[in-house]
Amino acid sequence: MRRFTQRDIHPPKADTTPPKSILARNRPFLLLWSGESISLLGSEISVVALPSLAVLVLGSGAAGVGALVALQWLPFVLLAPIMGVFTDRLRRRPLMQFANVARCIVLGSLPLAAALGHLTLAHLYAAALLKGVFDVVFQLAYQAYMPHLLDRADLVEGNVKTQLSRSVALTVGRSAGGGLVSLVGAARAVAVDALSYLVAAVMLLFIRKEEPRPEPAGRGFAATLRDIRGGVALTLGNRVLRSLTLMASFGNMAVSSTLAMIIVYAYQDLHFSAGQLGLALSLGSLSVLLGAALSRRINARFGMGRTLVLTHALLGLAFVLLPAATLGGKPFAFAVVVVSQSISGFTGPLTNVAVITLFQKATPARAMGRVNGVALPFIWGANALGPVIGSAVATATGNSVAFFLATLLAWAAIGWIFKGAVQRLTDEVPEHLRVAV
Repeated sequence: MRRFTQRDIHPPKADTTPPKSILARNRPFLLLWSGESISLLGSEISVVALPSLAVLVLGSGAAGVGALVALQWLPFVLLAPIMGVFTDRLRRRPLMQFANVARCIVLGSLPLAAALGHLTLAHLYAAALLKGVFDVVFQLAYQAYMPHLLDRADLVEGNVKTQLSRSVALTVGRSAGGGLVSLVGAARAVAVDALSYLVAAVMLLFIRKEEPRPEPAGRGFAATLRDIRGGVALTLGNRVLRSLTLMASFGNMAVSSTLAMIIVYAYQDLHFSAGQLGLALSLGSLSVLLGAALSRRINARFGMGRTLVLTHALLGLAFVLLPAATLGGKPFAFAVVVVSQSISGFTGPLTNVAVITLFQKATPARAMGRVNGVALPFIWGANALGPVIGSAVATATGNSVAFFLATLLAWAAIGWIFKGAVQRLTDEVPEHLRVAV
C-alpha cells in the first residue's frame, strides 16, 4: 500500500506570480524599444517643426508645405520594393543604425544652415526627401528585426509596446513641437528630432544578440529584379497577406481623406474657431492611448481577425457621424466631432497591432523585407491618395458626401477581410496559410 506523505496532504501552491513584462526579460528588445520610443517622439515634434520652418523662416505657403509633406511619403511608394530586397540581403541592426545616423545628419543640417544664414527652401525639400528615404530603410529593417529579437509568442506584446509608444508620441509630440517652435524657434525644434535619432542609434549599439548573416540567392541587377518580382508574388499571391494589404489600404484611404477634410468642414460648415477645432481634435486623440493600452486584451478576447472587422466597422461609424454635426448648435457639433475622433483614434492601435503581428506570423524572417517592401506602397500610398479623393469629392458635392465616401471605404475594407477569411484568425496564422519561400 502506498504511504501518504506530507507533500500529498499539503501539495505545493501554484505559482501565482504574474509573468514579467517583455521589457524586463528581454534586454535587446528593451534597448530597441527605448530608442524607437525616443525617435518617435522626435518625429512627431518635426511634424510641426518642419512645416513651421517652411512657413515662418522661409515664407512658404500652403502649396510649399504640401510639397514638403509629400516628399517625405514619396520614397515609401517608389523605393520600398527595392529597399525590401536589400533588407533581406543585409543584417537588419546595422541598417537601422545607418538610417538613424543618416536622419540625424540630414535633419541636423537644417538648424546648422539656419544658424549660418544659408538655409533655403531647396535645402529643406532635399532634407525632407532624404529623411523619407531613410525612413523607408529603417521601417523595413525594424519590422524584419522584431521576429529575430522576440519569440513568436511575444510578437503581440512587442507590437503592443511599440504602438503604445507611437500613441504617446502622437498625443504628446505635436503639442511639444508647437511649444518648442514658440520657445526656441522652428530650426532648434528640428534639432531636437535630429538628436532623438542619434540617441536611438546609440541604443542599438548595446544590443549584443547576434544576428545571422543572410544568404541571398544572387546579386546584381538581374537578381534584384527577380527578388522584387518574387516579393510581389509572395505578398499578393498569399491569401492572408493580400487581404491584409488591401484592407489596410482601404482603411488608410478612409482615415486620410477624413483627416484632410475635417478641418475644412469644421471651419466652413460648423464655424469653429481655430481654438475650438484644436481642442476638439486634442480631446479626440486621447482615445489613442486607451486603444493602445487595451489592444492586447481586445485582440486576445476576440481574435485578431474579428478585431479587424470590429475596428473597421467602428471606423465607418465614426465617419458617418460627422455630417450629423450640422443638425444642432455649436456645442452639439463640438461633441459630435470629439466622439467621432475618439472612435477613430481608439481603433488605430488595435488595427495596427493585429495587422503587423499577422504579417510577421505569416512571413518567414528571411522574406520580411521583400513582403513589407511590396505592402508599404499600397498601405502608405493610400495615405497620399485619400486626401486627393476626399478633397475632389468635397469640392464637387460637399463635405458631408466626402465623409459618407470615407465610411464606404472603411466598410469596404471589411469585404477584403472576409475575402481572405482573415476573420477566422485568432493569434496565429496556420502553417498552410503562411508564405512559402
